Amino acid sequence: MLVKLGNTFFHYRNYFFPLLYAALFIPSSPLFADLSWGLISGAVLIVFGMLVRSITVGLVYIVRGGINRQIHAENLVTEGVYQICRNPMYLGNISLLIGFGLFSNSLLYMTVFLPLMLFIYLGIIKAEENFLIGKFGDKFVAFKNSTNSILPNFGKIKQAFTNHHFRFQKVIANEHNGIFMYFAGMLLLLKYHNTLNWNMSIVIFGILLVLFLIAKWMKRTKRLNYW
Repeated sequence: MLVKLGNTFFHYRNYFFPLLYAALFIPSSPLFADLSWGLISGAVLIVFGMLVRSITVGLVYIVRGGINRQIHAENLVTEGVYQICRNPMYLGNISLLIGFGLFSNSLLYMTVFLPLMLFIYLGIIKAEENFLIGKFGDKFVAFKNSTNSILPNFGKIKQAFTNHHFRFQKVIANEHNGIFMYFAGMLLLLKYHNTLNWNMSIVIFGILLVLFLIAKWMKRTKRLNYW
């Protein structure tokens, strides 16, 4: 049942994040009496999530997204950060989800929408595991038995970087859309909380937009070696 749900969640997963982000702005009781606690703790987790995603992509490139919005994999990736946990991109995403919940200081989001999204991720992971077992058999079973799904094994950090070179160009090419949205999202939440004036908001957004367009141009003109 969960595997079937996971395949459905995977098919429609790109629609969940905009809806989840919109939920941050639903009026709610505050999570913290002092907003600064939410902003600081949330920012830490958001940055951590971006770093996890960036390091994952920068070490070992993966073709993401499946085929026709269905789970698919040509190869079983077990190198790089995948030695620390089997789903480092989901680890980064979950850190981002929790971080934005704290940053928004929304009790409603943290108690209703975050658990819902975690359930969706659980379903997707189970569906992906079912696919990988069917395609790679004992090879994936051995990988599953030796590596945590989400919780990172920090004792394998050195091993993850062995024989791999971090390539920042790959991060720019593959993560610039997400990074722009994360920082723009934080900026919009700060404005929503009235912690930034309009002039500062416009200046910061302008800088983010210029950097984003430069990254987009560099990728389109093949000035980035991201394979």
